[in-house]
Amino acid sequence: MTETITMAYQPKVLCSTAGMSENDWLAWRKTGIGGSEAGIILGSNPYRTKRELFYEKTGVEPVNEKETSTLALRWGHALEETVAQEFSYKTGLRVYQMPEMYQHPIYPFMQGNIDRFIDFPDGTRGILECKTGNPNTKSKWNDNSLPFHYEVQARHYMAIMNINIAYVACLFENNSDTMEIRKIERDMAFEREMIAAEMDFWNNYVMTNTPPPFTENPELCFETINKYVQTQLNKKPVAIEGFDEQLPRIAELRAKKKELEDAVKPVQTEIDSLVLPLLDSMRNQTSATATVNGMKYDISYKPVPRTTINKDNLERLKNSYPDIYDQFVTTTTNRRLTFKSSTV
Repeated sequence: MTETITMAYQPKVLCSTAGMSENDWLAWRKTGIGGSEAGIILGSNPYRTKRELFYEKTGVEPVNEKETSTLALRWGHALEETVAQEFSYKTGLRVYQMPEMYQHPIYPFMQGNIDRFIDFPDGTRGILECKTGNPNTKSKWNDNSLPFHYEVQARHYMAIMNINIAYVACLFENNSDTMEIRKIERDMAFEREMIAAEMDFWNNYVMTNTPPPFTENPELCFETINKYVQTQLNKKPVAIEGFDEQLPRIAELRAKKKELEDAVKPVQTEIDSLVLPLLDSMRNQTSATATVNGMKYDISYKPVPRTTINKDNLERLKNSYPDIYDQFVTTTTNRRLTFKSSTV
């Protein structure tokens, strides 16, 4: 049963966002934790680490930021009103926007911009989070599920606004039938845990300028290190201590990995030799089917277009059209890890 909320508090309005520039908005964002950032702190965001969020809040600029397409973000913002209108049409509920940044009156580090508010027939209000999604990710919404970082974002806003109901609406294609709508009821037990985690991050890491430990997917953590740490080529290796357990284990696992990779090679070679006559028999066809001993086998061998530019052509582009080269070509640096062990 959903716990009844009896706390009588009102959120604070930090500022109006109407006509606010992106730089000013980003500056305000640094003064607290936003809804989309709450999931990072709880470890539910699949794209970012707490260390990266810490760097943003403490003003550390990235030194090697990869160029990423912002088209999805721009489309998400542009289609926000479309998602809101479609939600209103499907539910019959009135939705509206309040261009303000809000702050929790008790926990001032909790801040948020609400996409839309909802007016319910009983006179109460709700929150609507408007999302757009890649159709390839729609399976994450199967069986009435909801990506956890979206749920955390909505609960963060519910806590700030002292509102008991929120909806998340996500449109996957330009077809209203692809919209998924999820209702979220306030859960005070979860809210207390969420606030405690956000408070710990803000007070013990941001306010003390102490980088939080890496606890997320290692691949995400490597990306954060590469993005924010300025490399310095040193001729003499630095001495490190305190890794008496990790280093032998790394050497052991790398040796095991090599054994497994070596074992896979002959298996892949046999697969390739068996597949070759199948592809030869298909000639210029891209798919085939066969039935053997009651089992049906479907084979697909379709071309996958890929646009590339080789090193020589890239150099010619640089020499012939330097302005275009500088405008569209970016250089990123990745650090490559090597590990060797030897007897002292």
